[in-house]
Amino acid sequence: MDRVPTHRLALRACALALAGLAEVTVTLPALLAVRLLRGRQATHHYLYRRLTHRIQSLGPTFIKFAQIAGARRDMLPAALCDELSRLHDSVRPLSPQQAASALRAAYGRATPPFLARLDPEPVAGGSIACVYRGVLPDGKVVALKLKRPGIDATMRADLALIRALTRRAERLPALRGMPMADLVGYVSRAVLGQLDFRREAKNIVTLRANLADVPGVVVPRLRPEWSRPTCLVFDFVPGLDTRTPATLPDPVRARLASAVLAAAHKMMFVDGFVHCDPHPGNVYLLPEGDAAVILDAGYSVRLPERVRELIAGFFAALATGDGRRCGEIMLASMANADGRTADPEPFVADIAALVGRCAGPDRSDRAFDMASFGNGVFEVQSAHRLYAASDFAFPIMALMILESTVRGLWPGADFTRVGVATP
Repeated sequence: MDRVPTHRLALRACALALAGLAEVTVTLPALLAVRLLRGRQATHHYLYRRLTHRIQSLGPTFIKFAQIAGARRDMLPAALCDELSRLHDSVRPLSPQQAASALRAAYGRATPPFLARLDPEPVAGGSIACVYRGVLPDGKVVALKLKRPGIDATMRADLALIRALTRRAERLPALRGMPMADLVGYVSRAVLGQLDFRREAKNIVTLRANLADVPGVVVPRLRPEWSRPTCLVFDFVPGLDTRTPATLPDPVRARLASAVLAAAHKMMFVDGFVHCDPHPGNVYLLPEGDAAVILDAGYSVRLPERVRELIAGFFAALATGDGRRCGEIMLASMANADGRTADPEPFVADIAALVGRCAGPDRSDRAFDMASFGNGVFEVQSAHRLYAASDFAFPIMALMILESTVRGLWPGADFTRVGVATP
């Protein structure tokens, strides 16, 4: 990773220290009062809410880092993960002056030369970029994803501080044995990957090519001839709205949910190139019911071959209810299993019991719930103080996020089938 100037780190560290001091001043007396009046569990919930609130105020790096890190329920308390999952980008859109400056930096002029018109207000926005609607001279519409000026330097400095804090936190007795360096390194690479528009351009081209033969799935086309390192140009897809599924007939919703599962199967088990951020803001249904649309490949990873084999074996065993095999595969994926598990039987037995309760051929009376099952897995891991390597854990978390998204499209989707065949 690029070296961050010392003066920038010092200034940012001072700002964070002041923010932390202000938070302690406000939170500590309230925390003591909650502990006395409402007990230990309420104290934890209050602390996690305050921590999440403070992270929200620290800016985009900490929000994105916490969003991704909060998926690791095997390493962080479940109640804290619940709070972190509610984090959202609360940033103002670029002002017209900021957008014009960013466009001049990318194209040499405030309106890119290939456009006849550019709408002044963004149609979407986040901590890293805002999306604008542009019209070509022939009347066709494109989407411009314009990076926020100066965001790279800010986020790189924050990530450097997070890594430094992690190195010190690893010495705490409560964190010994946790693969904190693995977690922080993985999340840092994920955040930096979203800053790298050249990488995102390659990701979207790869994803579009990989999913081209999946019926009912569309990935918008990148227009490389007009894209720049700080601005990506895509074909514009009109009518994207998270409320669309409720307007479509049930058979259409079921068909398109199945198409999204087929796309997930191909990404995870055929191509090994996975979109790791499939939340409802990145997966839409077209209002005509023709297709599902997958957006934003900034957070995508290519799975190592061994990881792909482990995940494929895990889901194949899950579909048949082979809980012991699931436990053995999970043990092989642990980052800290060596030297910690002289007798693997208790861990394998606990996973097998969980699979027996949640999955397999005898569950015909109830739907498989990936989120509940995944949380159960993380509870078992935490109980045995075993932590999955990030290369294995985060793709599994992407599937948990996808399951929630797919059930929003069609509640009856059978998620266990994603690992064994095209649904």
